[in-house]
Amino acid sequence: MPSPSHHFELALYADDTSIISTSRKPTMLVSYLESYLNYLQRLLSEWRIAIVSKSTAIICAERRFIQPRPVTLFGEPIEWVDTTRYLGVTLNKGLTWSPHIDQVRKKTAQKMGMLGPLLNRKDDLPIRNRVLLYKQLIRPMMDYACPAWRSAARSHVRRLKLLQTKCLRLATGAPWYVSNRQIHEDLGVPLFAEHPVA
Repeated sequence: MPSPSHHFELALYADDTSIISTSRKPTMLVSYLESYLNYLQRLLSEWRIAIVSKSTAIICAERRFIQPRPVTLFGEPIEWVDTTRYLGVTLNKGLTWSPHIDQVRKKTAQKMGMLGPLLNRKDDLPIRNRVLLYKQLIRPMMDYACPAWRSAARSHVRRLKLLQTKCLRLATGAPWYVSNRQIHEDLGVPLFAEHPVA
């Protein structure tokens, strides 16, 4: 990949590339992006490298902007979107992390459905093993991109917290009068608010 100018940063991982630029004006962002894409096209043509473009563009900002003019890569327009995925993380225009947390909740609920017969208290599996299933198979899905929790609204993170509590209550068969905090303390599972973020 060509080295970016001071207007850009590149995020590279295997065959996924993200071009990041910052500016107070969307028109300048588009101008920077166009200049970099033109340079990239020339380089790829010289080296006879073909690429499959699955590109999207997104402007992350606190306030709304008028839709910028489209940019192209090898004559194909790059669509401006409200949400996009990069390395399994769903980014949205306001960087609220709500779409990402919704996606994590959906995957976690599916996994809980698959493991439901083992997590259910009617199963002969000991509680220790049920909690181990949670820690090994369910919690890692919820932890993916967990540094985002620090800037997410509490209401969004609370949805994950409720899912965690539901899973632990299912695994332990705890009655309604046992508090969620007590379940977490007894099992040695930290609450989401207290979970260390690496």
